[in-house]
Amino acid sequence: MLEEVKAGRIILTDARNILELRRHLNEEERSISRPAKALWKKQSGIVTVETVELALAAGTLPSEWENPWSRMIREFVRDDVATEWVRSIAVAGDRIARKVNRIQRKQFDFDSTMTRVKAWVDAEGGRLIVDLTAAQFGSAHALLQNQIALGVTSPYILAQRIRPIVGLTVKESLRLSKLMIVLQEQGIPAGAITGQIEKYAASLHKSRAIRIARTEISNAYNFGQLDSMKQAAGEGWLPGVPEKAWLAGGSNPCDTCLENEAVGYIALDAAFPSGNDSPTAHPSCACGVSYRVRR
Repeated sequence: MLEEVKAGRIILTDARNILELRRHLNEEERSISRPAKALWKKQSGIVTVETVELALAAGTLPSEWENPWSRMIREFVRDDVATEWVRSIAVAGDRIARKVNRIQRKQFDFDSTMTRVKAWVDAEGGRLIVDLTAAQFGSAHALLQNQIALGVTSPYILAQRIRPIVGLTVKESLRLSKLMIVLQEQGIPAGAITGQIEKYAASLHKSRAIRIARTEISNAYNFGQLDSMKQAAGEGWLPGVPEKAWLAGGSNPCDTCLENEAVGYIALDAAFPSGNDSPTAHPSCACGVSYRVRR
């Protein structure tokens, strides 16, 4: 059955759409979070005493880090993230197609190989590569400069302290730097500092991997639903005008998402106040979309 038919409006998805998205995230997030953690572990292995000596001599990140890091990030996005994007787009698009078919009792099939889908994957892939690379280089550079400023110039110690921050954001690496300073001021031995930093970094890596996975899968899932609606409308499968409304999700939605929700239903091709065509509006955004057909 359709979720609701009222006053000439057919509701295809309602608040239960967020529950479906949440189930999908729970099922799929490891397909990105696990490779992300494996990526960062592999990248940290490049931070050796020898390459740290090159960094100290140059006063910045050496190409021996930048080049392989960039290559590994591209491979991660291409082989792991993009694969999950395509899968999530297809799952979400097919769910919309099933709901559309209940209106007309016909067989609209969502095509997840269309040009729009490929263009979206390519564009999002480029965006994510830039984001991950900027965060990677920025965090390593910030920690390197921070440690040099504190007088830590031992390649051995620096290697131990830079490895744990590989894969973290600049903000997260600076939090680690502050912890290092506090531990040093307390007179904690260098080896013990390294152990505490590695433990704290592991928790940050776990949180960041989950955040990346859930955000990227949500992006793809919501795009898949929107594109399926657009395909159905473009092929004449809908008995009226399609519209969409933002559904703020999570226990404490942000002001941006609440503003998007407040405008109610808008045209399928219109953007919400945040400028987004569909969620997500920010990292870890838990929002979904309600779709309806106005007869």
